[in-house]
Formats: sequence, C-alpha cells, structure tokens
Amino acid sequence: MIRTTKLMTLCAFVFGLSFATTAFAACNSSCFSRCQTAAINQCLANGGGDECYDDVTYYHCYRNCGCIIP
Repeated sequence: MIRTTKLMTLCAFVFGLSFATTAFAACNSSCFSRCQTAAINQCLANGGGDECYDDVTYYHCYRNCGCIIP
C-alpha cells in the first residue's frame, strides 16, 4: 500500500512538473522582454518612478506574448 501511494505521488509530481514546464516553454521570452522594457520605458517617460517596475505596468505583456497558462 505504501509503495503504491509513493508511486502515485511521484507520478502526480512529475505530471505537474511537466505541465508547468510546457506552459513556461510556450511563453515567448524575447517578446516578453521587449514588451516589458518598452512598457517600463514608457512609464518612466511619463514621469513614473519605482512603480514603473511593478507587474501592473507590463501586465499586458504576459497575455500578448503567450505567457499565461490557459
């Protein structure tokens, strides 16, 4: 019984890890990096300060570059 539980736990862990890796790989990192830099630069040009580096500033980049798990 314990061996079966350990095997099922291992299988669930590997499945979750592979799912997360696939979702991360679908994200276009060069697209996201360019979009993030442009959004931060735009915010700074508009007189923003430290808040320009918050996720809210470049939130749209996650979806535009396919970085959100469906």
